[in-house]
Amino acid sequence: MPTELIGEFGTPGASQEWLDAQAKLAIRHIRKVCGDPPPEMEIELVWQEHELGNYPVIGLVWEDAMRGAPSEYIAQCERALMAYENGEETPRWSLPALDEDGVGEEDADSLDPDFPREPREGASFFELQQYLSSLTEYAVDASIRARRKPKVVEADDDLSDKRHE
Repeated sequence: MPTELIGEFGTPGASQEWLDAQAKLAIRHIRKVCGDPPPEMEIELVWQEHELGNYPVIGLVWEDAMRGAPSEYIAQCERALMAYENGEETPRWSLPALDEDGVGEEDADSLDPDFPREPREGASFFELQQYLSSLTEYAVDASIRARRKPKVVEADDDLSDKRHE
């Protein structure tokens, strides 16, 4: 049974039950970000053998040994798992394809309602121009919101002493 490694995950030395729970969450995240694997393939917890013992990884597994590995899908999954393990937010553009309304079933609640929707396929030049304008407005608003956030600044003791002299 061919297996293609996606990446390591979880807490080293944790119990089997804890690793299973972490694997389920990581796999759910990968599926949410990258979509379902190709037909007749599954994303699973796989145990790799090592001279110091077995360790868990997430891999893409399939039955047909004559079938090649989908390298593009695996690369997406690797990036999604790495972002998940590092606590980073996955970029918006790597979300799975959206339905006709522009919203995925599971992602409807998590999308920013102010983010402009992509124009339909075959949109006119005017519609594309309108979309680019709305993206620019969104970016400017996001920049303004980011500037309003308070910044943490530590006082330099040497400078504060000199000011009081």
